[in-house]
Amino acid sequence: MLNHLLSALNDYVLAFNRNEGNYVFISANIYDLTGYNSDTFSNNPNRWQQIADPRDNEQVISFFRKITAENNPALIYRIVTRQGKVKWVNEKRSLFTDEATGHEILLSIIKEIPRETETKYDRDASITGYSIMFDHNPNPMWIFDMQTLRILKINEAAIKTYEYTEEEFLGMTIRELHPASDFDDFDDFFSDNATDTAFNDIHQVGVWRHVNKSGKIIYAQITGDNIIYKDHDARIIVANNITETIRWQEEVKKREQFLSSLIDSQTNFLIRIDMNGLFTFVNKQFLKAFGYRNDDIIGRHFGITCIPEEMHLCENAFYACINNPGKVINLAHKKLDKNSKPHDTEWELIAVTNENDEVTEIQGIGQDVTDKKDAQKEIIATKISLEALINNTEDLIWSIDRKYRYAYMNQAYKNTILAQSGKIPEKGDDTFGHGVYDDKTLASWRNYYKRAFNGERYIITYESINPATNEITYNEINFNPIYNADGEVTGLGCFARDISDYISTNKAILDQNERLRNIASISSHELRRPVATMLGLINVIDFENFQNPENKEAIGHLLAVGNEIDDVIRLIVDNSFTSNRSNI
Repeated sequence: MLNHLLSALNDYVLAFNRNEGNYVFISANIYDLTGYNSDTFSNNPNRWQQIADPRDNEQVISFFRKITAENNPALIYRIVTRQGKVKWVNEKRSLFTDEATGHEILLSIIKEIPRETETKYDRDASITGYSIMFDHNPNPMWIFDMQTLRILKINEAAIKTYEYTEEEFLGMTIRELHPASDFDDFDDFFSDNATDTAFNDIHQVGVWRHVNKSGKIIYAQITGDNIIYKDHDARIIVANNITETIRWQEEVKKREQFLSSLIDSQTNFLIRIDMNGLFTFVNKQFLKAFGYRNDDIIGRHFGITCIPEEMHLCENAFYACINNPGKVINLAHKKLDKNSKPHDTEWELIAVTNENDEVTEIQGIGQDVTDKKDAQKEIIATKISLEALINNTEDLIWSIDRKYRYAYMNQAYKNTILAQSGKIPEKGDDTFGHGVYDDKTLASWRNYYKRAFNGERYIITYESINPATNEITYNEINFNPIYNADGEVTGLGCFARDISDYISTNKAILDQNERLRNIASISSHELRRPVATMLGLINVIDFENFQNPENKEAIGHLLAVGNEIDDVIRLIVDNSFTSNRSNI
């Protein structure tokens, strides 16, 4: 290690033992550079890292992290002395193994860069060949030292754009113009390109993110050229501020992404067809529904998805669009999926024109209505079945709206009103307009309907005269409110059933029960008396001496009682048959 130290006696030297974590050599003159004596470094192995300027600390750590036995990097950066003074230093680090101990030794050879050498220049001096271009350029420009990266000169456009004063700029490096998150990218780029011959000429280095004093991000298109400025190997930079362009591009990209997302999220089909009838675009919903891949469709004729029997429908719609640009053309046809399964589809097509009013393409929006049509068919079939059931009954069924207009009537109801009024009622007719009822009856019916419109569900028995037979008929009528989704009564459903036979049968049963009660009364009263007399006469008959003259008198009385019983029986029989005959 001694040989290495001796070669650097005129510089500042630090030797650090990585294995033991301490300094094994510190130059005695380290105080002249830092204001700290050697004991300070011995007692604090992190002292050198701590005196690095905070603005350069990350760069120092990142740069020297790459050191290996084969790689001995050097870096120019700033330190802050104990007295608070900022100094620029050039440090070269190397790593080797101590032959005596086998420990890894990190050797730092540090040189101070004299301030007069680094920063002494005439700020107002013009740059030969660049004066007008530099000072009055509307784009930010600066000159920086290739070794220290320090900014040596700045123009007014840069001051205005980045908001730093000229004095602040001249105390900064170009690295500090970048946001901290981009430091690694900057270090890698500068390390890889600083010695590149192409970098020594006018060279565009792409778009970089800068940050101004207030923290606003600036996107700058950087173009540079190497120059000699005040004995410095320097580079002059033009930073074209393209922030608005970048933001506009990002907005366009976001809008395109939004539109793409919107198109792909559509449940409808979206297509575009060129003037040759070839697909130029289909959205994901189209591909998903019909089982195609994009490559299966794009560039193919629209006939690929049409069934042969309906190809003419698609062609007619295609030419109708071309002949009527701007007009929406409707098309309903069956479209085949990849497995040749037909789908019922409905489309709205429109021809798009250019600035010369020439049709350039056909755009369409469609939907698969197979399930809808199947549901409609099922609804129609159900409706037909219900109509058959409703119209195959003698019960009267009708409904009305809140204005007392017919909404529905079955055939039995229509036939009844026809028989009563001579006119078949129609949907929308006034319920009270057929002229069948008198004012009193109409008032009764209006009251019935009002009760149901108030939400009451009830049943009445309605008595009327059959105009054909002039007989009394009886109907049982149900009144049922019809509600909408908001719970409001919007109409009534009414059902009327003829219960005349039921009423007659019920009345006959009641009459018969009354006759039976009369018969029972006759039996219990009219028969009981002669039967009691008969029983009494039987008791007085002398059965031992049948020739007893008193027996003859008793038998005569028995005969009279028997005739009386016979008369009562005849009365019961007559009542029964009379009642039966009246019900035949």
